[in-house]
Amino acid sequence: MNKINELLNIEYPIISAAMNWVTSAAFVAAVSNAGGMGVLGPNAGQTLNPNSLEEYADNVRNEIRKVKQLTTKNFAVNYIFPFDDSGNNPFTTLLFNILIEEEVKYVVAIGSQMIPSEMVKLKKHGITVLYRPITPTVENIMEAEKHGADAVIVTGSEAGGHISQYNVSLFTLLPQVTAAVSIPVIAAGGIIDGRGAKAAFAMGAQGVYMGTRFIATVENPASRAAKQAIVDVKSHEMIELEGVHERTIPTPGGITAHQLIKEGKAQEAVPYHKNGYKEALLLGNLDQGTISVSPSAGGIQEILTCQEVIDEIVNHINY
Repeated sequence: MNKINELLNIEYPIISAAMNWVTSAAFVAAVSNAGGMGVLGPNAGQTLNPNSLEEYADNVRNEIRKVKQLTTKNFAVNYIFPFDDSGNNPFTTLLFNILIEEEVKYVVAIGSQMIPSEMVKLKKHGITVLYRPITPTVENIMEAEKHGADAVIVTGSEAGGHISQYNVSLFTLLPQVTAAVSIPVIAAGGIIDGRGAKAAFAMGAQGVYMGTRFIATVENPASRAAKQAIVDVKSHEMIELEGVHERTIPTPGGITAHQLIKEGKAQEAVPYHKNGYKEALLLGNLDQGTISVSPSAGGIQEILTCQEVIDEIVNHINY
């Protein structure tokens, strides 16, 4: 049996990314019910910014419970490491308590640096940890293995969302990592179909972690306008937002942000990209926001169901 299948007790080693704003209980359950593993991301199922940490906590708790009503299959919750090892981070503490109280067994832990104490806390409660460094290197992935990560997610610079500060592609970094660690490695960045998954598996990956392809699915809560923009965009049209480690489909809001940054008006560009995921991707306000996805979106031709996305990958790799 594939190591990721065995670790997560899932049928296929295909995991949806913990995307800000565009995950929901229904979407996560659809991925898990199709044989993969859905992941609840930040602000899952919401359309408004929480007014307080308590409101955020209630949202997370309710969405976890909804997933359990919609599937008996395993799913994961995004866990964001604090910026330092002080142990004094209200947001992380609140989220940790919810995971324990709701008996969540799997997390995708994301952080700008490895926090050993956080890994110990999660493991102490029997939680399986898939660790995704924001800026992956062979060295910090080896450190994650040392501190108890059950698996690691290696993200290439061709990913969507917040991308690595290093311009290193998935297929450059992946074989280096799989040669350096013994825990299962999950590949992320630019994978949208069975051909990409097959290439990742050939380089030693045990699973794939996909965001952009899963946004353009029937069950994903992203707006119809955003999904159509993903289908319509060509890879060479993507624009880089310098200094913010993001790229975007050239929405009107994205073009405005790009131009403001080029003119040295980075602060004026903030409203377009900082909250852009919600405005354009979730709410469909393309004039006001960005759609930060992988350039591989140029290869997405239609909006499919989560089941169809997973079936195509499975059939292609003859899993």
